[in-house]
Amino acid sequence: MKKIPLILIFSLLFCVVNAFGEDSGPVARLSVLPSEIPEGSPFLVRIIDRATKDRPTGAFSGMRLSFSACGQGCYEAIGIAPIGMTPGNYSIKLNAGMGIESVPLKVTKGKFASQTITLPPDKVNLSPEDEARTDAEAAEMRALWRKRSDRLWEGSFIMPLKGDFSTAFGVRRTINKTKLSIHSGVDIRGSYGTPVRAANTGVVVMAKETFYGGNTLIIDHGQGLYTVYMHMQEFKAELNELVTKGDVIGLVGSTGRSTGPHLHYSVKVDSNSADPTGMAALPLDTGVEITDAAHIKTGPR
Repeated sequence: MKKIPLILIFSLLFCVVNAFGEDSGPVARLSVLPSEIPEGSPFLVRIIDRATKDRPTGAFSGMRLSFSACGQGCYEAIGIAPIGMTPGNYSIKLNAGMGIESVPLKVTKGKFASQTITLPPDKVNLSPEDEARTDAEAAEMRALWRKRSDRLWEGSFIMPLKGDFSTAFGVRRTINKTKLSIHSGVDIRGSYGTPVRAANTGVVVMAKETFYGGNTLIIDHGQGLYTVYMHMQEFKAELNELVTKGDVIGLVGSTGRSTGPHLHYSVKVDSNSADPTGMAALPLDTGVEITDAAHIKTGPR
């Protein structure tokens, strides 16, 4: 057996050390949580890449993922599997400079209940004037969802009101035995005048009385994330006001198409309705380690 010169052995060892860097620990890591979600649920992508200052880009099922910094060399984005998405195995496409082209994410069928409710006929069978009004209000909201501002949200989202749900997210509602609708948020029970708090930091982009939602307030948290608060008795925040997570923004009421005091709370991610409980469960606080990841890549670049 031919002996390898000692100088060649030292040269090879030097190259290996340089490839891994002085710190032999991982320099790049990608995490996705949860690894399996039902339709209508949000998910978190976090990339830790100490070796680059380039912000990652990504997409999921035709929807853009907007990444923002979460610390030195840390970037994160929130995506969603919209209601109605066909169950199956999907890929999150990423360009993060780590040699990773796609990450798997499994979407399952949502388990949504059905509900029958009765409302005043004039809130269901609309006059031409009311129909024109609701169409205009819906168009105004759709225009808001398309806007993407800089990130304002800080850490995990909170629920704006403590209480039981009278109607859960995704419930299929039959109204007056004729109309079918899908509940886009959660209805939280509350007494008249109970404070409603901002789910996270952002700017108030709507504070007005609407046909269906009554006193409706919408907060833009940046990166295509919005929260919506409906049926309030009154507002405690104004249009264009910057509010901080936990600030009182209104009081529980029963305005609009409502049968009693409660808060309708919904979340929008990239124009799609997201389960508010799923949003509150995402570990968005800086420094929170993701342990139940769909895919983790570690090692040298």
